[in-house]
Amino acid sequence: MGDAKNFPGFLSDLMVKWLDSFERDTVDKITLLGLFTWKNTTHKKTSKKSKKKVLLDTNNKIFIQILPSEYSIYFNEISASCLQVLTIKEVGVRPTVFEYFYSDRVFSKGKKILI
Repeated sequence: MGDAKNFPGFLSDLMVKWLDSFERDTVDKITLLGLFTWKNTTHKKTSKKSKKKVLLDTNNKIFIQILPSEYSIYFNEISASCLQVLTIKEVGVRPTVFEYFYSDRVFSKGKKILI
């Protein structure tokens, strides 16, 4: 796919490696790349329960191209070997977040969906 020089400056080496591993064949379908974080919110009815909400970083995103269907990827780097990836494949379809672990030049996908 290429090296980190061809990507926006806000993408880390780990993010570029993930794109190279998982999106090599579909890179031409990506419409947006960006970053996200988590925000803890309180449930309106029961203030004791807290819930994580995705917060998109509006300063660190780049539109790649306009296509009839959206395919956006947002990253949250937890550590040098742990990456959370949010994908939005279509408007109106719930986004998904999975955690990926990088070890020995290979990514393994966490079994639990985060949202």
